[in-house]
Amino acid sequence: METEKRVYKLFGYSREDIMEKLTEIGGDAEFEVEEKYLDAKITLTCPSSESHRLEILIGNAFYGSIYSDEDESLAKCIIDRLAFYGRTLSVAESLTGGLVTDRLVSVPGCSEVLIEGLVTYSNASKAARLGVDKNALATFGAVSAEVARQMATGLVKAGSDIAVSTTGIAGPSGGSKEKPVGLTYIGIADEMKVTANELFFKGDREEIRNLAANTALFLLWKRIVKPTDFENMVIE
Repeated sequence: METEKRVYKLFGYSREDIMEKLTEIGGDAEFEVEEKYLDAKITLTCPSSESHRLEILIGNAFYGSIYSDEDESLAKCIIDRLAFYGRTLSVAESLTGGLVTDRLVSVPGCSEVLIEGLVTYSNASKAARLGVDKNALATFGAVSAEVARQMATGLVKAGSDIAVSTTGIAGPSGGSKEKPVGLTYIGIADEMKVTANELFFKGDREEIRNLAANTALFLLWKRIVKPTDFENMVIE
């Protein structure tokens, strides 16, 4: 019997959740699943006669979460897509402390795209290096949607086509009832739009930081899959 092997890279599911969905799909396929910090790889081996049907079922089961049908990293997908568009990227990190930038720098050829990665950990650094408004820091706090937006916007003002920012509470201390450990904001800005996503991650300090870094990359990927109109955005 002739067989085929296919790979799917996806984000946002635990290994257990992926296996549950694959079990529901059934058929004669064999699946191998690797997952770390919600970034996963499915390796599918199936009869050639089943490959098209399974491709459709997997696409439906993980709609919006599959970022590649090759064994390549999320960071590489981002670098390759932005290089194709001829666009530049910068990163401003607080709680992730350089993890996002490290993933991007691991990709050969990233220098075509990546302008800079800043670890702006203190409020003073956010204000001085990114132009975050001191009143916003005082009013909303460093861990807030408003500050995440301003962090990313500061890099666009400095000349990057698109920027991503992270700010949050990695723990184990520093949390409160209003802002618990694991609370994270990820900002993304380009010349068309500025957004901030509020997320909550569970785990120890390392897990929270890595989950935040991977999620920041995936949200960035989602933004650039359908490029915005880079010609008409004005950041005031």
